[in-house]
Amino acid sequence: MVSETPLPIGKVVKAHGLKGHLKVIPYGETLFSLSAGEKITAYLSDGTSLSLTVVEVRPHQKAFLFLSGEISTVEEARRLAGAELCVHPSRLPPTVEDEFYWFQLIGLEVVSTDGRVLGTIEEIIETGSNDVYVVRLANEEILVPAIQQVVREVDLQKRQMTVDLPETY
Repeated sequence: MVSETPLPIGKVVKAHGLKGHLKVIPYGETLFSLSAGEKITAYLSDGTSLSLTVVEVRPHQKAFLFLSGEISTVEEARRLAGAELCVHPSRLPPTVEDEFYWFQLIGLEVVSTDGRVLGTIEEIIETGSNDVYVVRLANEEILVPAIQQVVREVDLQKRQMTVDLPETY
């Protein structure tokens, strides 16, 4: 399944410094793999978009500092606060077996090994040890740890994940 929709790789939190750097919270590891000269798209909160050329991406505390050729002042950088930085799906490196991008998992129907529909993955929480899938059905929410003992199968063609939850669920 290859999406043609631009995929968010990070969110601009604020301007940083006086030369147009953006402080960006990454969504995974893709942001750090960008190279100078690559093009990405910033989708601003007002509905507009802006093509950016990567000049520099470097770690900064729990975020990254991003510098583009099109943004050179703090005023220009402030305009991008809240924007999502996106890449075309073809830019993403291929995954290995049993590895998935978040965009592939969000929206999957989650069923238990005994066939009960538990809901849909609506959000993924990144924790220190493993991700946690937020599965919602109507007004109910289940937090499913993304570990091999729980997640038994992911079928992207059927848009379904099968899980074996502990008895406390």
